[in-house]
Formats: sequence, C-alpha cells, structure tokens
Amino acid sequence: MTQASNGPAVGGQELDRLVERLRGGRVSRRAFIRRAAAIGVSLPTISSILAACGGDDEDDAGSAEAPAVAGDPSKLSPGKPGGTLREGYDRDFSRMDPINTTWYDPGFFALYEAIITPDPKRKFVPEIAEKWSPSSNGKVWTFKIREGLKFHSGAPLDAQAIADVFNEIINPKAGSPQIAQWAPVEKTVAKDATTLEVHVKHTFANLPNVVSTGYSRIVNLKLRNKLGADYGKKEIDGSGPFEFVEWVPGDHVTVKRWEEYPGAIVPFFVNERKAYLDEIRWSYVAETATRALQLQNRELDSLKGPAPQDIERLQADPELVVTEIGEQALWYMGLNFERLGFGDVRVRQAVAHALDRQAIVDKLVFGHGRPAFGPIPPASPDYNDAVEERNGFDLTKAKELMRTAGWEPGGDDILTKDGEKFSFQLITSVDSFEKQLASVVQEQLRALGMEVRVRNFDEATKFEQLGKGVDAFLFKYSWPNTYDVYIVISESKAAPIPNWQRAKLRELDQAHSKYQHAATPEELNAASHEGQLVGAEQLPFVPIFGPSTAWVTQKYVRNYLPISWNLYPYYTDVWMDNQQ
Repeated sequence: MTQASNGPAVGGQELDRLVERLRGGRVSRRAFIRRAAAIGVSLPTISSILAACGGDDEDDAGSAEAPAVAGDPSKLSPGKPGGTLREGYDRDFSRMDPINTTWYDPGFFALYEAIITPDPKRKFVPEIAEKWSPSSNGKVWTFKIREGLKFHSGAPLDAQAIADVFNEIINPKAGSPQIAQWAPVEKTVAKDATTLEVHVKHTFANLPNVVSTGYSRIVNLKLRNKLGADYGKKEIDGSGPFEFVEWVPGDHVTVKRWEEYPGAIVPFFVNERKAYLDEIRWSYVAETATRALQLQNRELDSLKGPAPQDIERLQADPELVVTEIGEQALWYMGLNFERLGFGDVRVRQAVAHALDRQAIVDKLVFGHGRPAFGPIPPASPDYNDAVEERNGFDLTKAKELMRTAGWEPGGDDILTKDGEKFSFQLITSVDSFEKQLASVVQEQLRALGMEVRVRNFDEATKFEQLGKGVDAFLFKYSWPNTYDVYIVISESKAAPIPNWQRAKLRELDQAHSKYQHAATPEELNAASHEGQLVGAEQLPFVPIFGPSTAWVTQKYVRNYLPISWNLYPYYTDVWMDNQQ
C-alpha cells in the first residue's frame, strides 16, 4: 500500500509557541492542556510543563484525558445497538451528491464510502479497495476492489461502477469541485469486476489524497443520472453503513442503519459489522449562542461548532467530552489583482503586514485558532512553518511598502496616488462571524491608510458577486488535503472562478505544477513546502488565520472519533450507553 505523506510531528515549534503563550498568560492552563493533547503531546509531558510554569489550577491536568482519548482509535470499544444520535451542526446542509455539491456535510461519512481513507495518523488504509499501488513508471494506479459489494438499492458496486464515477468527475460538464485536482487523471478503466485502473498523464503521488475526499465517494451513477437534480435531495444510493431517510433544507438530515451493510475493513474501526446506531439526525443550529445550551439541556447528544466563547464552559461540564482539533481550513482575504494597486506585490505585502492576526484570533475566536502567514492552515500536517518568517504584524513596514509603491497619505490620512484614494469595497456574507471579521480588518487597514467599505450579501449572492469581479473579499476554505484547494484558488488558469482575485503568478504556477508531477510522497512534501513559501512571498491571497474545530459529546456517546483531515467523524463505531 502507498502512503502519501507522514503524519504531523509531535511538539516542535507549535508546542514552543503554546508554552510561550502559557507563560505569558495569553492562554489558560485548561486551554493549554486541550491544545497540547490535540497536537499529540503526552500527558506526562503536559504535566511536567504545567509544573514548570507554575499556577494554581493543578487539577486541570485531569481534563487532558478527554481530548487524548477522543483522538485515539486504540481507546475504541465494542458497543451495543440502539438509539438515535441527535447531532447539532453549525451550517446549513448542501445537496448530498459527491460529484456536484458546494460543500460536503457529515452525512457523507454515513451514506457513502471512498475507495481508501486516511486514518488518524494520516496513513491511507482500505475502505472499498483492499489494496493499491502505482505502476513502475507511475502512470497507472491499480486498485483491488472488494468482491460482492452493492449499493443500498442492491445495484452492484464493482470496479465498473467506480470507474463510471471517476470518469464523470473528470468530465468538465459534471461540475465537480474536484476537477482541478483530478487534472492529471486521463481515464479510469475497469479491467474486471475487482480490478480498477486509474491512468494518469504523468507521475502523480497526490492521487491517494484526491480519491479519498468526500467529493470522490462512490455513488450509484446510474440512479444519479436518472434522477438528475433531484439526486442528493430526495434519494441517495451509496454503500455506507446508513441509508438516507430525508433532508429538510434549513432544518435537518436523517439517516437510518442499513441492515444489509456487509461490514467495514477499515483497520482502525472496531465494529466490523453493521452500525450500532438505529438512526442519526443532524440538526442545523443557526443561532451560535444556542448551540451550547441545547447540548447542556440534553436536546442534543453531540455538537459540531459551539461558539468559541462557550468552549471553556463546556469543558468544565463533567457530563460532556470536548475535543478540539486544528481545522483543515483557512480564513483569507482575496485582493483583485486588476483593481487599485493590488497587482503590485508590495501593496499585497503591506496589507499582510497591517493585519494583527494574533489580535484577531484572541478577539474573535477567543484563542481557538492560529494566525496564518502562508497559504495553507497551520494545522495542516504538510504545513511549512518557515512561512512564519513572512507577513508578521508590522505597521511601520506596511506603511513603508506603500510609500515605495507610490502611495502617500492624503489630507484625511487616506493613501492616495495620482489623485486616486486607496478606497475599496470588501465583500462578505451575512454570516455574523464573517461580518465581525470584516469589521476588524476594516479597522486594522484604516490604520494603514486604506478606506475599506464593507458590503454584506447572502451566500448565493456573494458567490455571484465573486464571479463578476469585486475589489476584495473574505473567504474560508476547508478541505482534507489543503494544498489541493490552494491550487484551485490560486493557479492562473483558475481565474476568474474560483481564483476570484485573478492572481496570475508564473512562479506559483510552476510550484503547483511541480506538486502535481511529484512521483513520491517525499517529492510531494518538498513541493508543498516550496509552494507554500512562494505563496507567502507573492500572496495570491492574504492569509488571516486557521480556526480550530470543537466537537462536543455527552459522556454516554462512545467511540466518537473526529479526524481533522477527514473533516468529520465516521459513525460506524459510534454507540450510546444510555440505551436500556
């Protein structure tokens, strides 16, 4: 089997930064325990650090157990069947069609399976495929598919069914959000019922990342084609341990246990048979302030995305287990290269230096995130911390960069050049957090001498505006393998959609090409690090911060295992010990 990259190292600079914040009083002991456990630091090491730093809350050390256990598959245990898991979700649901959707939600992990999946250490392991390997020249990947699999409808799930899905993804008319990542794939061929070949145009070590995402999960394409736009809304045919029941847009999604599920071969699963839970119901909880209350009132069994200011309160509740992990996501600011002076790298660098990212993280998410200085999230296993030498908060340097670019303060302290004021519109959605972030960015750039006019749109209208072209915008991406989405939103050929900032940087395109031509995991990692440095210097977009994700469960919910690079937990092993 082939592993695409190594997992994150324990400690290192990330731990050093965390210890520094603890000593400086910028992070609580409880928060230190949570975050240190999340990056893999052992309990004895955490205890020794806390002892060395002093403080009164010695009992806090016990709270490290919850996130450490929650992230450790060796702690999973056999369960008992029964019950409906009621899970709160922090966003509205999208059409549940892997090939054509704007976002994939946790239901994908109950309804569908991928041919392979990354485990908690980011090693690729079997799911639908039992084994796989590239040819000696790297141009053909062969996957051995499990025998006798079927979809919920009873239709056969064989190599041909998978080939049909993969060939549809690379069809430009299909509208797959993954088409850019699949660019090196030429075709997929079923040699027989259990042998699948993926032919690539050149060596492509990134293929395991591409075929394992939610957007590459296997759907019954025949039913999908028959239903058209209704597929993923009214009917779903996957092969996961749960069957679709209903989707009520803006409210909830419900699935029920598939009684004919043949069992999983994923090595880190405990349950090798059908799911324990009778049903799962995901409810969209739009009001951030009410999410924690619903959980504490036992209206929910589990919750994704409580308000950051509620996390420490939830951690103090003895009836709850809180798991916080660095999200594979990045908040960034896009600057249109064709407007004002944004095509000048000095101007983009000035904007980057004018943003006090740590203040943004502390003020808006109460420390539950990390400042970002490069194009992929600091929580990514492939993160190159050398980017932190660039784009740090330095208002003096920012002003000097603007001066060298020809912009001077006017009478009202707004920068001007050739009679033009540095005034631009910043597009955001109506999301309350995004509006708060825009307000802080507006304030910080005003100190640089830029006039920022914030305008809010609903989500659909915002995307329309981005496609037409705007001065600047705020956006959050989230993706299992973050370098892939970095390519999607910054390569020249992706302008103007979804490279909405219309960045065209030759050196960056070359770095992306090197990444997509990598022949080995080692080459892939080296190309990723190089591309991150180019992005931190050239700034196809301005990174702001990488958020953390909090998952909270009642203590009676067992085997709940969120995995950062999968975005969501699997639900095969989950059970509840409050069932009679």
